Amino acid sequence: MQSDVRAVLQYIPSFRGNIFVVVLNGGQMTELALAEALLDLSALLQIGVRVVVISTGNGEAEISQRLVDGELKWGCSSMDTPEHTLEVLNRGQLVLINVPGAEPLDDRIVSFGRELGASKLISLLDQPIHTEGITLHAISRETARNWEGDRKELFAAAAGACDRGIPRIHLLDATRQGVLMDELFSNEGVGVMIHSDDYLSIRPITSEDIPELLAMIGRSIRDAFLVPRSYEEIESSLDEFLVLTIDDNVVGCIALHQYSEGCGEVACLYVKQSHGTEGYGRLLVHAAEMRAKKLRLSSVFALSTRAVDYFTKQLGYQLIDVSEIPESRQARLGESSRGSLVVRKILD
Repeated sequence: MQSDVRAVLQYIPSFRGNIFVVVLNGGQMTELALAEALLDLSALLQIGVRVVVISTGNGEAEISQRLVDGELKWGCSSMDTPEHTLEVLNRGQLVLINVPGAEPLDDRIVSFGRELGASKLISLLDQPIHTEGITLHAISRETARNWEGDRKELFAAAAGACDRGIPRIHLLDATRQGVLMDELFSNEGVGVMIHSDDYLSIRPITSEDIPELLAMIGRSIRDAFLVPRSYEEIESSLDEFLVLTIDDNVVGCIALHQYSEGCGEVACLYVKQSHGTEGYGRLLVHAAEMRAKKLRLSSVFALSTRAVDYFTKQLGYQLIDVSEIPESRQARLGESSRGSLVVRKILD
């Protein structure tokens, strides 16, 4: 389960009142997996999510009994009566619908979800999606539409569901313990999400982002040797900072400082430790370089003690002597910059 309480709590306001359609085959799930899934759905109800469970196998009786045992408020409905389903949902009850033999993203289920105005269609699969060493968390519907790997047809169906108006499709491994909560209440999740809305963005920083940015930097100063920053320092140079957000949550940052010599400095590059393996650092550096090009800068440089190999081997930077950076920057080299090497990239 997601260990960062703040990361969990930030989802509650955005989830409240939304309709989640959960498709599962209770007959193929272990007793423990089914019991835990229903407990997780109960937790979603408690925070105001409106939940529809579509049972596609022969486990409806067991699901019903577990709902009774768990003292959940629930009612049955049919995909032929979306109005009745909404009435039950509006009473704060979970809706159970039985559709034996339906595929995870059956056309009828997608149409029903669209009629309800569902924000998520969550499918619990009987086996995980194998991606041949590639880690997938969230991909666009365009990527899903052109997917050539495992479960190609399923990805294409997910892209089609997005086309028809359901913003997010989650494909989860039903055998994984706690899969619903770990998927829904973390930025990265543990399954595969196909989305048609904004999920990841890199944008200019705002004053509201500064506390989170300072917290991120503060947690990493000792480990990553980042230069300490103050609220006032960042506030006075908001136009120099970019942040990377996942579902509107800041998980990374970078700054581009411009010099009169026609070059820029890439600085304050940081990605949260929990997101450090997803390639977000590369995206941030690329965004800073694109900003530098718009400013008609001829090159960018960076000072680093630990990330020199990352810049030179993965991002195309070259080691240079410190004497080649602007004199104004040389003059500000202090104790915090001791031991730093300089890397530079000539912009096209």
